[in-house]
Amino acid sequence: MYQAGWWWKSNDENEIDKSGLIARPEPTPPNVPAGAMTVAAVNGAEEMVAAIEFALEYGPGADVTSFDVMLRESSAPNSNVNSDGEGVKVVACPVADAFWAKAEGGKWSSRPAYDCERATAAGERGEDGIWHFDLTSIARLWLAEDSQLPTSIVLVEQVEAPMSFQVTWDGPSDKGIGMKLVATGGATPPPPAAIPADSGTTGGSGAVDTGAGTDFSGEVPADAGTMPDDATAPTAPEARDVARSSGLRSPTAATPVTHVGSMLEDIPGGVLFLIPVGLGFAYAVMFALGPNGEPALSGARHGVGRALDRFRANKTFSKEAQ
Repeated sequence: MYQAGWWWKSNDENEIDKSGLIARPEPTPPNVPAGAMTVAAVNGAEEMVAAIEFALEYGPGADVTSFDVMLRESSAPNSNVNSDGEGVKVVACPVADAFWAKAEGGKWSSRPAYDCERATAAGERGEDGIWHFDLTSIARLWLAEDSQLPTSIVLVEQVEAPMSFQVTWDGPSDKGIGMKLVATGGATPPPPAAIPADSGTTGGSGAVDTGAGTDFSGEVPADAGTMPDDATAPTAPEARDVARSSGLRSPTAATPVTHVGSMLEDIPGGVLFLIPVGLGFAYAVMFALGPNGEPALSGARHGVGRALDRFRANKTFSKEAQ
């Protein structure tokens, strides 16, 4: 199985408002599970159609003995409406378009074209909810010499008014599609780009049985990988060992910076307070004494200066004696 999808008539991009300027918004999808396929009729007219493209092991020129396809109804609540009703009929018709892209609730105008006049296969529903489609006649069209038809079918309702119903099948991701092809001869076509080599088909026996089917449309499988365990940071010795083993240079320790404080930091606060007080007191004493309180600004005197000093001293002494 290569791809599958479904399209909805209510999602018609050609519908516009009366002004012709605003496109009609897409409707809310019906109760169809993600990845499923559905076919519906409203009052005997098409409402939803589905399509499936198969990846076959055989190419044009093969002699097809049988080709059976099985579809399993979805068990999701409200996904099926009157699917087991009397007169409900779903048929498979060959797709006429060479290429089509899968969609879920896709725009009605983008659904694949199909031709029920060339071949038709009616589905038969079992009590277990499995639908069987005998696609032998359609497969013979696909694998005929010089055939250009894609290996695809459209599933569409075939009822009369006022019949209404909805049938929903599990899609490839839920392994809801199975097929069995029995054929001989024919050139082996190259698999589609998205189909891996181990797609589950077996050659040589003339029979292919894929069982429930697998989705090869490119989605990432659930077991593609697991999250690693929580990482723990290594301790300092472990980090150094890792650095040595990896050849990395371990960082050197930073050189400590010595703080050079001011000499005033070692003087007590009380002493710092007394310094300006003492200076103020000395200035007051000097002011009160006048010239006698002024400090001597010169050192020892010599020559004439020293003789004048002695003269002043003698003169002062003689005045005091008188």
